[in-house]
Amino acid sequence: MDVDWAEYEPEPLPVWEPIRPAPAHLNYWVRTTDRNFARDFNRILKKTGIIASEWAALRFFYKPIWSSPLDVAAAIGMTKGGASKLVSRLVRKGLAVKKMQYFDRRFRSVGLTSKGRELVVFLAGLEKQADREFSTPLGNNRRFRLTQYLKQMHGTHRGQHMRQWVSIQLKNSEFQRFVPVKIKSAWKARAQAQAEADALWAYCESVAKAAAYGTPPPPYPFAIESDGNEDNAPL
Repeated sequence: MDVDWAEYEPEPLPVWEPIRPAPAHLNYWVRTTDRNFARDFNRILKKTGIIASEWAALRFFYKPIWSSPLDVAAAIGMTKGGASKLVSRLVRKGLAVKKMQYFDRRFRSVGLTSKGRELVVFLAGLEKQADREFSTPLGNNRRFRLTQYLKQMHGTHRGQHMRQWVSIQLKNSEFQRFVPVKIKSAWKARAQAQAEADALWAYCESVAKAAAYGTPPPPYPFAIESDGNEDNAPL
């Protein structure tokens, strides 16, 4: 069997372009800081039986005016259905209550129960202490200035600017899209090709033996027939 050795030629060494490591970017440290603080504070939330999204909703509902599930969905970045389920969980835990408005029975507003208000006050105090403890290395002055800087970064006009910038990049840059390969189908195809090759090799060996002993050749294996027609099998 002839082998095309060109298939086995090694590929040229890749050219590694210099890039900045992730810790060199501000967003890396912002994400890491948020992740580390959330990990520690979530231990406190877990003790009370609530999760981070429920805590965000409780904070939002802590006000004299009642709000709708749509309001909390927009405030904490959830879908309408997700916010509705979240509110239902708070109601089942006895932390919130829903009521229908007299002008439209389909409209429901949400408010906190006395237990919910007490929990918010308790957890808000712990969150403040945790924030100060977490940022101790900065000191009060630098912590205050950093807070102000981050507020400027998250202003409304900055968010609009970033959305426009990303839209320009998506329009002007050339992107190559990568999609997952169906590993199972590819594996089955390779396995079938290997099985057919093995069957052909075994058939050739049996034909050679039959010719050497002067016996009739074996039947052509069905597994390697291309069209399913036995008339096309070699004699």
